[in-house]
Amino acid sequence: MGSSTILKLTHFHHSTHVQVEDLHPSTIIARFIKEFPECLDPSPVLRWLDGDGEWIEIRPDDLDLEEVLKQVMERDGIIHIQSGDITGVFEPTDLGTLMKRYEKVMDLFDNLSRTVVKLPPISNILIVTKPDRKLTKLTKELSIWLLENFPGITVYVDRRLQEQSTFKYHKILERNPAWKDRLQFWTLECHKQSGKLIHLAIALGGDGTVLYTTWMFQNRVPPIVAFHLGSLGFLTNFDFKHFRPIMTNILRGEGMNLNIRMRLQCSVYKFSDIADSLCDGTKALSLDDTAATSSADGNLEAGASSESENEDDHRREIAESKTRVKIIRQFKEMDSKGGAEVADLGVCHEQGHTLIRRSPKPYPEESTTPTDSWQVLNEVTVDRGSNAGMLQLELFVDGSPVTTILADGLVIATATGSTAYSLSIGGSLIHPDKNSIIISPIAPHSLTARPMIISGTKRLRVCVPASSRTTAWASFDGRHRQELGRGDSVMITASKYPATTICRFDQSIDWFTGLSQVLNWNSRVQQKPLDSHL
Repeated sequence: MGSSTILKLTHFHHSTHVQVEDLHPSTIIARFIKEFPECLDPSPVLRWLDGDGEWIEIRPDDLDLEEVLKQVMERDGIIHIQSGDITGVFEPTDLGTLMKRYEKVMDLFDNLSRTVVKLPPISNILIVTKPDRKLTKLTKELSIWLLENFPGITVYVDRRLQEQSTFKYHKILERNPAWKDRLQFWTLECHKQSGKLIHLAIALGGDGTVLYTTWMFQNRVPPIVAFHLGSLGFLTNFDFKHFRPIMTNILRGEGMNLNIRMRLQCSVYKFSDIADSLCDGTKALSLDDTAATSSADGNLEAGASSESENEDDHRREIAESKTRVKIIRQFKEMDSKGGAEVADLGVCHEQGHTLIRRSPKPYPEESTTPTDSWQVLNEVTVDRGSNAGMLQLELFVDGSPVTTILADGLVIATATGSTAYSLSIGGSLIHPDKNSIIISPIAPHSLTARPMIISGTKRLRVCVPASSRTTAWASFDGRHRQELGRGDSVMITASKYPATTICRFDQSIDWFTGLSQVLNWNSRVQQKPLDSHL
């Protein structure tokens, strides 16, 4: 190719045209770094523009890239290479391209909810239930039926059932000793190590059992078939009386509809407090000074004692002030949209408004390690706990400050969780195929603080500000409850590991049926016609 190969290289708002000898990925990356040495650390993510306006990442190990780019070169006469990050490139997108992408996304989501899915071959089935006598008997009945009718399947049940008299493990083996290898018992620790081996999960119970099943899988969640045996069954669509034909259809690979439920990834970031060390140093210094003064003169005057107390208060105020400053500085570093910098591109000559362009940088929280991180199906709750006073929380969306909330707490729920805690505090109902997040304040101090629905692609942060009078408490699907001190925050983003449940009919029919039968939604005595009294 030689000099005929022309590349347009773009880094942020700087572009240049160069000639290269070949189109090998290593050649392109090396030339890009040569032209823009400032992007050497960290190593840039490069993409090339295809004919449909899509930016495709250049991978160093892509053996077919050179041939593909040759075809692009023959068609367009030039190849556009752009730097970017994991979310995409920095160059503005054409309006026409954006609208085409929107149409594709809408068609994709519409087809996704209507797609009939055939599950891959199933070898390992996990049965999750509570250690209740009645449920134990049903688990035994289901396990024996699976072992008898599907010889290639291994069944995993809770280790606690092995010793229960109602499960009668030894009698099951007497029935068929070969089942010993196919009937396995799991503990939570064993499951964490081998959770990827499970191909299908069966939940026997209520909605809480389904939540527990999804919580067990903090990464990939296998398809879940949920049988209604609890007090509420909004997530449990199937009647256990008909488990035989239901499981037969599933295990024989019959087509079915799936409900892909978005989960939230919630990460807790703890503030590294310096107040304790400063205050401890102040206290130690105060004690040393007092001891030295006492040994020198046994009769301390009241004025000297008062002066010493004032100095201690002053030192304590300095320590607390430094802590508040450090918290505020930490928040400012995390509050811009991905650490975005604003660069002037021009001025609107009529109104004098400055045009800005955001240049994304790595998120600060991505370079730090959270203390805890959980995948949540229903909601994350931040409340005042045992504190008598009102809670103060700051809410940020995509790094931008939205509001300061004075309330008893805040519930951030998925569409699945919209019919749970969020609904009980006045939140809206959201169809499960909507990747949305609902933010519902708990007993807010302002009457205008109403629930709000936002896109599930947004990045949320809930933090306890330095000026808060009390600490907060956070829980994730009702688990892992922990205290949030001043400066602590919870980062909430859409998880890349959704929970997949098998539909009885389809998403909409199952959901509206649940609203009617479980929640008695809009249930009332029908109005009589006007002529009914005649």
